[in-house]
Amino acid sequence: MPQLKICVASGCEDYALPGLSHCDQHEAERQGKLKARRAKAQTSEAALMARALYADPRWRAASKAFLRQFPLCRDCGELGVIEPATDVDHIEPHKGDRKLFWDRENWQSLCHRCHSRKTAREVFHGGGVSRN
Repeated sequence: MPQLKICVASGCEDYALPGLSHCDQHEAERQGKLKARRAKAQTSEAALMARALYADPRWRAASKAFLRQFPLCRDCGELGVIEPATDVDHIEPHKGDRKLFWDRENWQSLCHRCHSRKTAREVFHGGGVSRN
């Protein structure tokens, strides 16, 4: 039988939902805030400009060629894991800067999981990487 836990929200004494850390009310509030943050991130000026850059046929051709040249995930490789790369990532987020977007020194091949994790960290937690 699963052990019941108290909701982690400050002052709440309700039981958390099974497998989660919050009760019904606080989980719904948490999901609402997360949804609002995602919507804001997807409609920002940088996101709209990025969509246009990624839709460019030149990007599609260049990224495919890059993946042919560097077919393995760089992050997985650093852990000794061989994983096919599926995405071309910008090491330093370009934020719509065309020069940085097209700078191949700023590109790396990543698998979808590693790319999603890195992008989420940058978008939702401000954890961008800076080059020196």
